[in-house]
Amino acid sequence: MSEEYERGVETAQDGATPPAHESEAAATLDAEIFETEADRRRKELEAVGEYCDGVTKRFAEFADGLTATKEETACARMLRDELSEVATTRMEAFRTAPYAGRNCSAIIAAMYALAALFYFVSFGGSRADGIILVLVAMVVMLVGGAFGVAAFIGAPKVTKLIHPRKVSYNVFSENMPRKMQRENRLLVIASAHDASPGAYTVNFELVRKTVFIVAPASILLFFLFCIVKLCVGSDTVTKISVLTVLPFLTDVAGIAVFLLHFSPFQRHARENNGVSTAVSLAVYRTLIEKPELLPEGTRVCFASFGGENSAHGGSRAFAAAHPEIAGAKALVFGDVEGSGFTLLRKDALRGITFSDGSSSALFDAVTETGVPCSLPSADGLKPKLNALHGYAADALAQAGCECAVFVAKDYMTSGRRLGADDAGRLYALTLATITNMFKEEGANEKRD
Repeated sequence: MSEEYERGVETAQDGATPPAHESEAAATLDAEIFETEADRRRKELEAVGEYCDGVTKRFAEFADGLTATKEETACARMLRDELSEVATTRMEAFRTAPYAGRNCSAIIAAMYALAALFYFVSFGGSRADGIILVLVAMVVMLVGGAFGVAAFIGAPKVTKLIHPRKVSYNVFSENMPRKMQRENRLLVIASAHDASPGAYTVNFELVRKTVFIVAPASILLFFLFCIVKLCVGSDTVTKISVLTVLPFLTDVAGIAVFLLHFSPFQRHARENNGVSTAVSLAVYRTLIEKPELLPEGTRVCFASFGGENSAHGGSRAFAAAHPEIAGAKALVFGDVEGSGFTLLRKDALRGITFSDGSSSALFDAVTETGVPCSLPSADGLKPKLNALHGYAADALAQAGCECAVFVAKDYMTSGRRLGADDAGRLYALTLATITNMFKEEGANEKRD
């Protein structure tokens, strides 16, 4: 700092007006200081954006990396090699069911087809036989459908019954050994690297919306026709015609939308765009390079889950293998396919609370970074439909983590697609949020 600038400050503090040239010099120096800080931030975000863009492009090589495929394993190896340069990193194997979760829509279709078969066979015997077969059809639809839906949304007790089970891999990295961690100072940064099952058609969003409309209507009509047949019988040609032709059309429509909802084939996979994992990598690398951003002795772990799109096999395996995460903070990245960033506080369908304290940390982060982020309500039908397949944070929250969960995708609407600078913006927002969570914890400890 120049002597002229110091004299100008002293003169101002004495209440006198500094000479014009000294005021100009001070103003120029202030401007240079602020411009330097702004430039530093801009260059940092540009570098993060370039890094994330490079990672995302490498992810494109594994666009069909569905659960337990060789492409998913190759993607895990790429991530391991990426981090081995900066921290201790390894791949952790686990067994999971590739056809659990989203692929279970085929099970629902099969149960529906079996129930429909019993219904139509009921027209071939006596009235008593017909009643029994219709009742069997309704039971198959109820029980089989409930099993299929439970497997579809990833209920753990049900997905364990699904076979075959194959080997998939999580990628795990840590900035220090567990023995060096102080108290419960642990941060887990998590995302997923497997691809998501796609549909047989190109326009997946149209398929999804069609399923939400056609499937419930078809199932309701199935039970309606079963009840009508039980009440009026099928002893005339007119009754038989009405109770076979119309149900056939509605049943075929229902079975078809379930079959078309998700495809188990790699050629139909929807590529994981890599942004979530790229940003999580950038945040992790920053915290390794700048440990002063977190309290001293904070152990930072990175986890990228495989098999996550198959009923969250990766996150569940990770939580089971790492019981020490109880009491930790977790920064979890979900689907990032747009620029409308959202912090989730709860799984609206399963009632799992992710964090009660992340909201205030986010408010401070939005003020610091200028990056907007919404806090959606967990009430109503829309949040429940968005949470239909669950989140990686479910397993971590149930294991005792306080999770800050960021997503940028609304399954019910289509927002602005990802822009060139969105990865850098998400990086700045999430980094500020998690550091603020640790600051708030430290402030609370001091008050106590």
